[in-house]
Amino acid sequence: MSDRHRLHDAFVLHSRPFRNSSQIVELLTPEHGKVGVVARGSSRGKNPQSALLQPFRPIQVAWSGRGDLHSVTALEPAGAAYSLSGRRMFCGLYANELMVRLLHRDDPHPAVFKQYHLLIEQLSVGADEGRLLRSFEVQLLEAVGFGFDLHCDSGGLPIDAEQRYRYHPEEGMVAVGGESGQRTTVMGRTLEWLRATETQVEQAILREAKQLLRSAIDYHIPGELQSRKLIAQYSTIQ
Repeated sequence: MSDRHRLHDAFVLHSRPFRNSSQIVELLTPEHGKVGVVARGSSRGKNPQSALLQPFRPIQVAWSGRGDLHSVTALEPAGAAYSLSGRRMFCGLYANELMVRLLHRDDPHPAVFKQYHLLIEQLSVGADEGRLLRSFEVQLLEAVGFGFDLHCDSGGLPIDAEQRYRYHPEEGMVAVGGESGQRTTVMGRTLEWLRATETQVEQAILREAKQLLRSAIDYHIPGELQSRKLIAQYSTIQ
């Protein structure tokens, strides 16, 4: 990662001020995964880097240096920014926060980059945000090693559409009997849908899928996600 002239496709996941006029930026790239860079002077006046270092905009970046943080040596646009507003913007920020919290720096996940690009592209044209987010969550958890089997239960039996299951972080999906009092249980048909998430389904399945994936994510990410609070606050004022 010492080639200061090689440009890499990237999206900005998060940025924060650094010293007087610089920023520390977390990037998502296909070849290097999450990368931390320092963009020196990028918050000074009308520096053109400021307009490029925004979420949901395809960019190309070159950097140099060793260690956890690298220095930006070149920055170019790689296309127009995707227009996300209102709840869809917060959904995009939620995906960004998930990756900041779950991905390790310099651990490449090209499939995650591709899925994220598709997510924000589809959000920008009004596609079903619930279906898109569930698909992204499943693939992200799988990529970082926190996924669970959607084909078989904890005992190795195939998922039954009419059976109810509860999520166990170490064991996967555990079959339960009757109307279980467990807080998070889902029907097998919900797990079947989560295998692909390509079709439209009734709201009951979407709700179960959301609850299941929230349980899995919360187990691996301690503390509250700020983007969830923003989504909830936005929804209450609509």
